[in-house]
Amino acid sequence: MTNPLLPLELQILACVTLLAFSGWVLYLVRLQSLSLRDSLLWLLSTGVVVVFAIFPRLLQDLARAIGVQVPSNALFALAILYLTLNVLSLTIVLSKESIRTRRLAQECALLRPELDAMRARVERL
Repeated sequence: MTNPLLPLELQILACVTLLAFSGWVLYLVRLQSLSLRDSLLWLLSTGVVVVFAIFPRLLQDLARAIGVQVPSNALFALAILYLTLNVLSLTIVLSKESIRTRRLAQECALLRPELDAMRARVERL
């Protein structure tokens, strides 16, 4: 008998943990603390990891396909790539929101004198 790539207990623990994480993401969406767009990315990546947890041979095949000898190293490399892309995505969103906030502040500053002038006209009437 050969040793399995991932012991059954570890597979079950991984699946339960990942399903709990997915439930938490859905709960955050329900509370509107997490946008639907962002939740889809988390749910998709969690689903991929669940597949690797259920079928660890796929991870071994993937590692062999990309030329990595140890499957866990392939998993870490993919995780680092995923996190890097996620951080880049969040940085782009943050940059756009920063530009939008600055524009709104500038528009408010430009409208303030006009609002004060209108208030003064109303008070005179």
